[in-house]
This record gives sequence, C-alpha cells and structure tokens, in this order.
Amino acid sequence: MSPSEHGHFDDAASTWDADPAKIERARATADLLKGALALTGTERVLEIGGGTGQLSLSLADHVAAVLVTDASPGMVDVARANIEQAGSADRLTAQRLDLVTDPLPDGRFDGVWAQLALHHVREIDLLLERVKAILVPGGWVAIVELDDDRAGAFHAHHEDFTGHHGFDRDAFAERLRATGFHDVTVSDAGSIEKELGGDDQGRGTFAMFLAVGRA
Repeated sequence: MSPSEHGHFDDAASTWDADPAKIERARATADLLKGALALTGTERVLEIGGGTGQLSLSLADHVAAVLVTDASPGMVDVARANIEQAGSADRLTAQRLDLVTDPLPDGRFDGVWAQLALHHVREIDLLLERVKAILVPGGWVAIVELDDDRAGAFHAHHEDFTGHHGFDRDAFAERLRATGFHDVTVSDAGSIEKELGGDDQGRGTFAMFLAVGRA
C-alpha cells in the first residue's frame, strides 16, 4: 500500500462506520465465516487489514481472542475505541501492523481472517508466506476478496491505488497452494454495490469470494 493510500484510510477512519453498508458487509462476512470455519470458541485469531474492527467485533463471541491489525494508525485508533465501547477488550486488541514489513507478532495463531484487505497489498505472495509462518500446524486462513476486476472499475476513483484489481479465483487458490496451504476451497461471498468512478455513471456490482486454506 502506498503512503497516499495510508493517508486515505487515516482520513476516512473517523467516518468509516457511518456507512451502514460497511457495517452490514462486516456482519454478512462474519456469518459466512461462522459457517465455513466451524469455530469452537477456543481460537486465537489475527485479522489483517481489520480497519475499524467491525468484522472481528461481530465474531468476538465465537473465538477466544482476536488481534485486529491494520497499517493505518487512524483505523487502529477507531478500532480500539469500538472495542472498548463494545466491552470486548478482554478478547479483542487492536495494533498498528503491516504484516509485510513489520516484525511478526509474538506467538502463533489458530487462524487468520481478512475482508477486502489483500487487494491493497502489492507483495501478496510474501504476505501469504508470513501468514503461514504465524499459524499453528493445522491453522487456517480465511480471506474474502474481490473477484477479478481487471478493468479497474472498483478503484477508478482512487488515482493513487497501487494494489490488485481483484483476483482470479482459481489463480488465488493456486497461490495459496503454492505457499503451502492445503484443503483450499473457494466459494461465493456475495457482492458489493458501489458508486462508479471515472467517466462512468451510477453504481456497479462487484462479486466477492471466500478462500479458505489450512497450514
């Protein structure tokens, strides 16, 4: 993620949760993960690109602990406030962390989840290697991402966007396998409606997928 993208998320953090669609998306993803992961309530989880913490807050009652990470200090500040307000500080913590460039967090995790975060990461293969390194044997990764958007419509209004315009599902699954994950599955994860940028008018609908793999 470029410095200007970091700045965008810092600037947007204070009003991020004012959009009901973002809250609903986090809750829908939480329901999807509950169905896909068979959580037992004992898991220690790390979230990549957790933003204001809404996804992990929606799953707080279904795991033992979550470390919500984000590269944006502004997002982490809001996540900490949301965690305190929800009374979930005994299970959730928020930390500024870029998993590509920063030292790995202490300990191992039973799982890692992320929602619409990885398309902002240019060094995607390095990130997946580092995810595998922090998982216990048999741990899982669960990633919700945009389908292939090679026309770049989803980020057309962000001139400084330097990430991936979505992912081909089969290619993403192969990336997980190449990193050493097994039992990889890919399934539908709903869609996002978004105002189109550039010279387009109206709204666009963008499909998402859920990829799950075991270390």
